[in-house]
Amino acid sequence: MKEKEQFIWGLEKEHAGIVKIFSSLEQILKKGEIDDAADTLKTISKLKDILINHLNNEDKIFYSDMRKKAIELSQDALLHALDIFIDDMNKISKKVFEFFSKYENDISGREKEFIQDLAEVKDVLIKRINSEEKTLYHIYKAYYNI
Repeated sequence: MKEKEQFIWGLEKEHAGIVKIFSSLEQILKKGEIDDAADTLKTISKLKDILINHLNNEDKIFYSDMRKKAIELSQDALLHALDIFIDDMNKISKKVFEFFSKYENDISGREKEFIQDLAEVKDVLIKRINSEEKTLYHIYKAYYNI
């Protein structure tokens, strides 16, 4: 498997892992209550670990590769779109990491607020994943003949 193919496959696998984590938390969102706070915090910690790695790879490799190819192919419109995607992701990252910071060690006494914030984080991340996979990831694959 080629390096770029492995890389994009890895990003997609991380997306699947993020979706899977949110699926495992779905019962909390539906019931509106947390049965095991310690287990929930472990799950949130796993989500944070995946996101840190994923965002690092997107920032350092994915968007850099996309920008280089867009310049190489004189696709100025895509450069502008990339800037919008990057700016949007920075805003999403800020919101998500504020969530992690807020609930990193304890959610006791704040369960309802946690559940509401979790639902918002889930919505924003799932929308972003769908957006990336339906647009930028296809362009990346075309650029590198994947």
